[in-house]
Amino acid sequence: MAENNTEPREIETEQEMTQNGTNEAGSGDKPNRITKFPMTRIKTIMKTDPDVTLASQESVVLISRATELFLEHFAKSAYAYTSRNKRKTIKRQDVDSSVDAMDAYAFLEGTFE
Repeated sequence: MAENNTEPREIETEQEMTQNGTNEAGSGDKPNRITKFPMTRIKTIMKTDPDVTLASQESVVLISRATELFLEHFAKSAYAYTSRNKRKTIKRQDVDSSVDAMDAYAFLEGTFE
């Protein structure tokens, strides 16, 4: 019988993916990308702020990478509540519990309503 592992799976680092010959998408046929999000989309979102007139390529990369790290941490936090309830699918209540439990996510309170 298969062992039921409730621990979140580890995500490969960029160095491991390079050593394995795959990119972030895992296809192996495209060159490695710096970030997972499209840079033009991130730049467009950044320019919606009236205080931003120009956005350098470096700033777009940093914002994109910071977004990736935030979403990774947030998803792992929500998954912790999912695994405690012995489920495999993250539900809204798991996300809400994660937001309520961590002070760092206080800015997200009420955004899912």
